[in-house]
Amino acid sequence: MSTPKTITFFHNPKCSTSRNAQTLLQSAITSTTTTSSPVSIETVEYLKNPLTRTQVREILTFLDAEEHPEVIKDFLRKDAPKAETIEEAQDVLEKDPAMLQRPLVVDWNAKKAVIGRPAEAVLEIIKD
Repeated sequence: MSTPKTITFFHNPKCSTSRNAQTLLQSAITSTTTTSSPVSIETVEYLKNPLTRTQVREILTFLDAEEHPEVIKDFLRKDAPKAETIEEAQDVLEKDPAMLQRPLVVDWNAKKAVIGRPAEAVLEIIKD
């Protein structure tokens, strides 16, 4: 039996898109047709446990923000203060973690991250 792949699901239980994405992800993981290797989900309520500056940098690097800075705009909510660099995004989230666009899923080992807008986008993280 192989070691399960662990993904981190940054979640806001008050957000319907985040709840829908969580349900989709959990359903897909229990289905043998979506992924051939076992997957476990670590759910982090990011309003209670905000992302660190290091996590923000890593995730934006996984999303290729240095080559495509427009990704930063998608990483933050539409009503967030303007951020054009990774450092500015770090500052925004340090001041107000609620400005993170959610849901967000990360596979730290594979160096992949997906913003769950629409909710179905989170399924990309578990495809082999």
